[in-house]
Amino acid sequence: MRFYRPTFELAALQQPQDRLVSKLGGLPWGFPQARWPACPDCGYPMSMVAQLEHDPPMIDLGSTGGVLHLFFCANLLCLSYGTGGCEAVILRCEEIGHGLTQQPPDEDGSQSINGEVWIAGWEPHDDPVPPEQVSSFYDDGDHMNLPDGIAQPFGFDSRWNTKASGVPYWTGNGVTLDPSSITLPPFEFLLQIHQMVYVDGAPPSPDLAGCTVSIYREIAGETEWQHHAPAKPTAASSPMSIIAEYGAQSYGVDFVNFGSDGTAFVFIDRHSVPPVVRWHWSR
Repeated sequence: MRFYRPTFELAALQQPQDRLVSKLGGLPWGFPQARWPACPDCGYPMSMVAQLEHDPPMIDLGSTGGVLHLFFCANLLCLSYGTGGCEAVILRCEEIGHGLTQQPPDEDGSQSINGEVWIAGWEPHDDPVPPEQVSSFYDDGDHMNLPDGIAQPFGFDSRWNTKASGVPYWTGNGVTLDPSSITLPPFEFLLQIHQMVYVDGAPPSPDLAGCTVSIYREIAGETEWQHHAPAKPTAASSPMSIIAEYGAQSYGVDFVNFGSDGTAFVFIDRHSVPPVVRWHWSR
């Protein structure tokens, strides 16, 4: 079974966006302001988690020209936080306008904009899960009985917890599907997104990244940290933080708050017209 891992670029290091790109966080490109979803519980405007173009076999939205938008309620005081408040909107390319759409402010005049990373490409990988064990990934009891090397073939390494296709790599809480909302079939696993994603290269300076950059290394069994804060105010779409191991060839970007270490799981019903996407996140 084949799955695909995205490679990322930190948006803060790129030229200002001038076209539609697939990305995580930030502001959506050309999203109709009137379609911006509000949380059904607290009424706050939701925050965009992803804007993804139809790009099979990685992101297969069922037909050409579709653009998937994932939103969630970032209000920590909302009852929907962590258990609901997740919305998905698929638009046709002809419904997408030009320019970045500003997130409506909440009742306090504030916005909650997630850190922004662009998808630069996709790397194909072979999933080690045998076909006869795929169904076990959608039943909590069966999943618990899987060998660790099958249930979590890469451990709980968050580098592998953002991917498209294959089977979901669940968190330590196991299978968290709500069968009343997501029934398989007709729904199928589309992708998952961990709140920390990784960018190749050395970490940027905190002023370029717009957030605190933390570097760590292991010395005599102890973890030594160096935290570098930006000298100027951060941009709205700056990451929450950047973390890197000393001398490593990549760095982690904490772009959204899914309960401090959560993962989003996204499912699609391609048989509906238009297709229906539902998702949730869990730790």
